[in-house]
Amino acid sequence: MRTAPGASGGATTLLEPGPAGTATLERVEQAALTGPTTITREPDRSESASGEASDMTLPELQRSNLAIWMVLVGIVLSVLLGLVAGARAGAIGIGVVLVVCAIFRAVLDNPVGLVIRTRTIDIVLYGATAVVIGVLAVATPSI
Repeated sequence: MRTAPGASGGATTLLEPGPAGTATLERVEQAALTGPTTITREPDRSESASGEASDMTLPELQRSNLAIWMVLVGIVLSVLLGLVAGARAGAIGIGVVLVVCAIFRAVLDNPVGLVIRTRTIDIVLYGATAVVIGVLAVATPSI
C-alpha cells in the first residue's frame, strides 16, 4: 500500500492489485475531531471467499475452458443427431453430454460454465438430469 500526501489534510491511498487484477484509487479524508478514517473494501464476485488468489495454474485453467467447449460441441452434435436420426437419438445424446458434465465437474477443479453450486450438488443434478432424460428417451414410445 502506498500513500501520497494530499490537499486539506487527507491522503490518497492506492490499494495494490488484488486477485481480480484491479487496483482501486481512493481518497481518504481525515476529520479534525474524529481521527483517521478506515475504509473497508468488499471483495467482488470474481474473488474467492477467502480473498486469496485462485490456485489454478495455466494448464488447469486451459482444461477448465476446454471442458465448456467440449460440452457445447456435444450439445450441437446432439441437436444435429436429433435432426438427422430422430428425437430419441438426440435426447440420448443430451443425456450423454450431461453425464460428461458430471464427470468434468467431479474431476476438474473449477470448470468454466459448469459450476453452479457445490461440487456434490452439481454432480447430483447433472447425473439425475441425465438419467431422467435417458429414461424418458427410451421409455417414450412415440418420439
